[in-house]
Amino acid sequence: MSTDPSHLISKRAASRSALHFTNIPSSGAPKGFKPHPKPLALSYGMPNHGFFPIDSIDVNLVERPFQTTTATSSLPQVDKLSLTGSENGQQTKTPPSSLNTLPSVHISRHTDDPKLIDLARGLQYANVEGHAPLLQFTKNFITRTHKPNYEDWTTLISNGASDGLNKAADALLDPGDVVLVEEFTFSPFLRFSGNAGAIAVPVKIDLSNDSDGIDYDALVQQLDNWEKDHPDLPKPKALYTIATGQNPTGFTQSLEFRKKVYALAVKHDFAIIEDDPYGYLTLPKYRKPTVGEPKVDEITIDDYLENDLTPSYLEIDTTGRVVRIETFSKLFAPGLRLGFVVGHTKVITAIKNYSEVVNRGASGLTQTIVNNVIQDNFNGVDGWLEWILKMRLNYSYRKDLLLYSIFESEAYKKGYVDIIDPKAGMFVTLKVNLPENVNVVEKMKLLLFKLISVGVLVVPGYNMTVDLEFSKDRSNFFRLCYAPANNDDEILESGKRLTQGVYEFFENGLEF
Repeated sequence: MSTDPSHLISKRAASRSALHFTNIPSSGAPKGFKPHPKPLALSYGMPNHGFFPIDSIDVNLVERPFQTTTATSSLPQVDKLSLTGSENGQQTKTPPSSLNTLPSVHISRHTDDPKLIDLARGLQYANVEGHAPLLQFTKNFITRTHKPNYEDWTTLISNGASDGLNKAADALLDPGDVVLVEEFTFSPFLRFSGNAGAIAVPVKIDLSNDSDGIDYDALVQQLDNWEKDHPDLPKPKALYTIATGQNPTGFTQSLEFRKKVYALAVKHDFAIIEDDPYGYLTLPKYRKPTVGEPKVDEITIDDYLENDLTPSYLEIDTTGRVVRIETFSKLFAPGLRLGFVVGHTKVITAIKNYSEVVNRGASGLTQTIVNNVIQDNFNGVDGWLEWILKMRLNYSYRKDLLLYSIFESEAYKKGYVDIIDPKAGMFVTLKVNLPENVNVVEKMKLLLFKLISVGVLVVPGYNMTVDLEFSKDRSNFFRLCYAPANNDDEILESGKRLTQGVYEFFENGLEF
């Protein structure tokens, strides 16, 4: 089967080409012409690096998440938990006298190390697809974690995942094209697909506790009966899915499930846009966080990659129809606005040409900092994976802490709420067990006001729908995120307020 996805590229994207006004002529050279081996440039409008006011940058680092954050006191009502001094939580503060022993990375104006980016290059105009050292790292990283199942693939640096998603939508979707989207989703993608003129159609999600997310049987029926049920729409051109740690539900698709969905993509000839901002943060099943919780995760990188990390759609792609969106936001820092896109070379070329039209390349300084910290401090791919494992341990602990606070509540014990224990990411789904024959959205809105009044903020499922009418009866849940809390106390207190608010709401006859 061919790995040429050209027919999946949008007409708008395929019509673009990249030609910079400083390029030397590619044809028409007179006979005997030979370019000078070392020309002096009077062409490029770029200042010499000697004009840059920054000569070097020192980046001071920590060795584990929350190493230097403020300590908290344990809570008396949960004194059975390991809340003090735990590297899994956020209680250990590095003494001031030891701060000068933490690692640092020095970024100089010049370097001879090909893996690093110096400031002479990092602060300069660069190729739209990204600086070569960081591009090479992304290729090495994907080869180690999610190697595509064909050879003609590459990567492109983006301004974060949202930028990658917007560009993937442009590359694949023409006005009037249909893109299938999980019925509850990362709603900004709807703006990106809409910007390309595409029509988003929801795909039903199976909200049972241990599902793969997408309701496979419903998807099969939807595709097989498309012409009958949607006579005015073309067959889908693409599927957008957050396949691991889905936002907002937290579901993760198994490898076998992905194989079945990929087979549908081949059969019905649509592309798959795989958005994976959370997938590396894999989470074991809930385990009550007690005293004696291990401070060091025993899992090795090889164990993690072989048995813990869910394979990407890239790894089963034999036709070049998968475009994977990655980001450094959840693993490094979101404010850096840095990510990358992985896909078939022809699709990445289409994305590159669009980048020339819109925001061009990602920030050179951002690329420099991320690349050099990974290469100089973490020593490349495996060191970066070690950092990810430390984050994974911390997120797992936070998730279990929040779930513990919910499981111990009267609201849970009385059956007012249920939990979807996520396999990856930073979101827990709190299902509210409303009785039948009530207006789900109306009651969830009322409950949201109750929760705000008791001092906890959550995201209602109905706010993240593709089509509220399609999903209104399945919108009886809140998305909970345990990532932003400053410490254990805040996580436990938020769970306490949340469940107390739900309890009072039910005890008051589903009224405020």
